[in-house]
Amino acid sequence: MTLSISNYKISRFWTYYFFIRLFYLLFAVLVYARLTTLGDTEWYLGLGLRPFSISILLYDSTGFMVFFGGIIGTFFRFNMVLSNLPSMLASFFTVKWVVEKLSLRKYINNTLLMVVLSFPNFVIWTTLWSKEFFGLIYTAIIAMLIINFLNGIYKIKMIDILGLYLCWLFNSQYLPFILQGLIYIYIARSKFLKNNPMGQLRLAIIFLCINIIFLYLIRDIINQYAVMMQSFFVHYAAQATRDNIFLEDYDFFRYLPWGMFVAFFGPTLTEMLENPLHLIAGVESIFKIALFFYLTKHIVFKGFFYFRIAPLITVSYFIILMGILFIHYPFGVFNPGAAVRYRSRFIFLFMVLLLYLYSLRQSCYLKRKQYV
Repeated sequence: MTLSISNYKISRFWTYYFFIRLFYLLFAVLVYARLTTLGDTEWYLGLGLRPFSISILLYDSTGFMVFFGGIIGTFFRFNMVLSNLPSMLASFFTVKWVVEKLSLRKYINNTLLMVVLSFPNFVIWTTLWSKEFFGLIYTAIIAMLIINFLNGIYKIKMIDILGLYLCWLFNSQYLPFILQGLIYIYIARSKFLKNNPMGQLRLAIIFLCINIIFLYLIRDIINQYAVMMQSFFVHYAAQATRDNIFLEDYDFFRYLPWGMFVAFFGPTLTEMLENPLHLIAGVESIFKIALFFYLTKHIVFKGFFYFRIAPLITVSYFIILMGILFIHYPFGVFNPGAAVRYRSRFIFLFMVLLLYLYSLRQSCYLKRKQYV
């Protein structure tokens, strides 16, 4: 449904979503900031104009945020609402661009879509001038690149290069798994494997074995960094609220499945009962996981019970999603706030890929109904 102003049509859906993001901007600055910290947002925007060499801006994410944040903060006279308005507008149009580009509203119920796009922590952190905001930007671009690859479109555009660069600048640790997913799709869609599901599964096993062997070879390096993570949160980030679980060699791998889940979910049940903000984050996480199963039910149930599995999508999604969760694990396991905040850097990628998968199912269902 649209609202008409002269010859210009405004979608009611996007009007509502715009005001949702605007509301969360006002809520974050005027209310949320008094209950907890807004990360480094105030610092980025409050330092004013500072000289930086171009070389630092190109490879240092903090320098990048301080430099451009200082320009924005100075221009808006350090008013936190106005200073965060450009990032709010950019995040709104980024989400709109992806949803319209993929025609998601054509195949997905608007209410469901609005709920998925409006989770409080996701909207708050990607609305502010933060690294999570840039996480939304580059994951939106990369999501479109992955979907293009799935559709056999391998042309790399300038916007794709920008997205991959921003990913490298802010979270380079995600890139190996994103690139693996793209490489797998490219090989699996080649003329040798395109119509060969068993061949695509064998290729997946090769990718899995390579990853396991590589992790085994660098296990001591991973173990060394894992031991340092809790002390980093205590001494530098000042936000570790959980005891160190990496006490013995290779505890990182011992707690891997549980740690990945907790780092993604955020607060435990005890933490939810003790802190209202953690309760909100926990409820949001429950809805996210429920939606994950809802959006992928035709793979989870039909795929595994009726052996109707699409290796091209299933394997590439598994590589990207599980790889990023593996990397996120040590950054989110020691503090629920950090877990939820850092999750906002990649959650849009997860949402878009799952929504696209769900839209494919709905599209096929509607086409079948037309011929019945």
